[in-house]
Amino acid sequence: MAHQPNSHAQGQYMQQQFTHQAQLPQQNHMQQQQQHPLQQVHQSLQPHPQTQPQPPSRNPPRPNFQMSLLPPPQDRLYPDFTTLLTDVKSFARTQGYAVVIGSSLNRDSEGNYRRYNLSCAKGGKSYASHSKGIRNTRSTKTGCPMRMKAVQEKAHPYDDKWHVVVQCAEHNHEPFTGEPGVSVPAQFRKIEPDGARWLMIMHREAQLTLRQLTIGIRISFGEKYQYVKKSDVRNMLAKMKREEERKAAQLAAQQGLPSNVPYTIIPQQHQPPPPPPVSVQQMPALPEGMHVPDPDLESDDDEVENL
Repeated sequence: MAHQPNSHAQGQYMQQQFTHQAQLPQQNHMQQQQQHPLQQVHQSLQPHPQTQPQPPSRNPPRPNFQMSLLPPPQDRLYPDFTTLLTDVKSFARTQGYAVVIGSSLNRDSEGNYRRYNLSCAKGGKSYASHSKGIRNTRSTKTGCPMRMKAVQEKAHPYDDKWHVVVQCAEHNHEPFTGEPGVSVPAQFRKIEPDGARWLMIMHREAQLTLRQLTIGIRISFGEKYQYVKKSDVRNMLAKMKREEERKAAQLAAQQGLPSNVPYTIIPQQHQPPPPPPVSVQQMPALPEGMHVPDPDLESDDDEVENL
């Protein structure tokens, strides 16, 4: 009959092994403290491997999620596409995204489009910038799937009016909330014709500075231009100046004047009136014996007289 080991003795053996393993780290720590001071200095002078800091990526990974922001209402009828686009942009702005025109198609007999494809401003493929310039810019495209179309229908109940058809209401990016430090979408900084007209009047008539124009357009139009920057105002003024020079060159070419000169033709209604006619009396002719030769008309090649 085989001898069975005592359970009590086996438990004591296991406890001793556990205590020995627990004391090993403490013994190693004591040995490290009892090292010779020269050995400690030598170890401290050894180069430690350091990880090189990785430069920040210019194109960080985009969020991969779906967010359902409210799409524009589809139960509204508009008399023209301009009114529809203004209302759709205003509604999308309240939701934190911008709408742009993707394409246009279906022309009528007069050449006017009857359908426009609209999409989120962040739609399309993102690209990696390889520029080595000063600007550290990157693409704002996230491939947002949100899309819709604006259609002009002739049948009842549309009666040749425009309406919106939402094809996809999902977004794959966070909405713009206007928090400081967040880049503003370019569509929220665009100056439309009403703002451009205001800038032209205040710049030329009131002679406002660039800073005053930026503050003034924000106050005058409220939330519409609250994100406009000084660079946007400067670019708009330069654009209007180029447009006026182009029109002036066309007018000069029609009048036969050189069109490659950067000047502006003053309109006829702004030119000063011509001076009134003045009656000039002509001097009577002198008698024939009183004519004196003009010394400026004589030649200087004659011999010099002896004085």
